[in-house]
Amino acid sequence: MRQLKSTLAIVFFLLIALSNPVSAQDGRMQMFTETTSPSGLSETVKKFKEEVTANGWSILNMTNMAGILSERGFTVAPVLIFDVCSGKYSAAILSKDEFRFVTPIMPCRVSIYQTSTGKVVIGRMNAKAFAPMFEKELADVILQSANDVDRIIEDVVKKLAAKK
Repeated sequence: MRQLKSTLAIVFFLLIALSNPVSAQDGRMQMFTETTSPSGLSETVKKFKEEVTANGWSILNMTNMAGILSERGFTVAPVLIFDVCSGKYSAAILSKDEFRFVTPIMPCRVSIYQTSTGKVVIGRMNAKAFAPMFEKELADVILQSANDVDRIIEDVVKKLAAKK
């Protein structure tokens, strides 16, 4: 029964993700959240790394998509994707077999990118939107993790704005 619930939750999530791509402007659930940085790319990345570490999280990996694409002959504005992890939330999920089905969305991913107009944006999945689809214990872990990531990003933006 638990496996069926887990499978149904993933199918439901995928259906929502495919039918509600990015925007809540039309009233649909917003699957991604974006925050505009008041600073340039380098300053935003530096402050993000500092805040992640200061909040007890780790950066497991950073992927420079623009760099990778450049090596393949394509030119795009800067896009950096960070895999961030909190051991306490990861352990809470990975310690239970019945929660491991959510591992495809682990670790948390945060992108920092520059638009063609020079605006710097910090993006992430809106985990708060889909957490309620899961049983309470798992939903609570996902919500706490999402709240931490949102707070880290809010702190980044506040601290960068205070420098201006």
